[in-house]
Amino acid sequence: MTKEIYRTAIIGLGAVGKRMLTHMMDHPRFEPVVGFDVRTDSLHNFERPVGSFKLTKDISTLLETKGIDLLYVSTPPKFHAQAVHSGLSNNWNILCEKPLGISISESEDLVPTIEKHDVFQGVNFVFSGAPSMQVAREKLASGSIGELLGAEFIMKFAKWPRAWQAHATWLGKQEQGGMLREVGSHYAYLSREIFGELKLGAPQILEYPESGHSENIFMGKWESSVGPITVNAGVGGFRQDIVRYRILGSEGCLVFDNWYQLYLENPDGWKPLLDTVMSQPIRAYTGQLDQVALQLDDGQKRLANFADALSVQKLIESTFQDSC
Repeated sequence: MTKEIYRTAIIGLGAVGKRMLTHMMDHPRFEPVVGFDVRTDSLHNFERPVGSFKLTKDISTLLETKGIDLLYVSTPPKFHAQAVHSGLSNNWNILCEKPLGISISESEDLVPTIEKHDVFQGVNFVFSGAPSMQVAREKLASGSIGELLGAEFIMKFAKWPRAWQAHATWLGKQEQGGMLREVGSHYAYLSREIFGELKLGAPQILEYPESGHSENIFMGKWESSVGPITVNAGVGGFRQDIVRYRILGSEGCLVFDNWYQLYLENPDGWKPLLDTVMSQPIRAYTGQLDQVALQLDDGQKRLANFADALSVQKLIESTFQDSC
């Protein structure tokens, strides 16, 4: 049986947008057709031929392209809502980067707006399709770590923004950027999937290097009905970056290390639960697109929807509201 190939338009071709373009080109279920970016050189030094993919600096050219099945939105957050509305005006299916909008109120408007359209809605949280998350669910369902007690989340960076995103200066500004929004939101989504609804606990420590810049220190916790998720985040030092999430159990722990690796931990050490192939980043990106294609096929929810993303955004933004 021949499976449908989904013709895709992309708004925003920065580092994340180009990464998605690469993986869609390699995926048998997607055909990237047209992309828009305000920078005409956004595909300069792109590592592979773009084939029939067309880059335009005129948004109307993208919106007038015929036969588009899916719009992927990968702009800075302040332009997400505008891009989503443009896609919905064509009744296109929407895959959006997080957060939904630049503010809670803007995102709250987007949720009922997309619900009025009979379209696919997805938000790109990496753990939706990552093998590490799939195996962790299986281990939790089997009771392999005993009673759930909570979690620990640690992220430490030598510099922010990270080197591969250094061109995206907005990531280092307080208005749209910061490690909690960019990285922490993925782990807030993971935490909601494991522990249910979350709220910010008090007290917390939040510091900025200077006015207008994004946070460089955060220590706090997210509270759930199961147990707390403690968060320890910081920027600085000539060091390796660390991104580590540990689910605490009465008989063991599950450790997500460096995003894609998963270990079973006990007092004797760590046991890898994924082989070297399944722990590669490409497996998570491909898995995410697999889930998008399946959801487009049958309409069954597999990815975070706009309401899920709004809940994550409210948790993250409460950090900054409570610090005022």
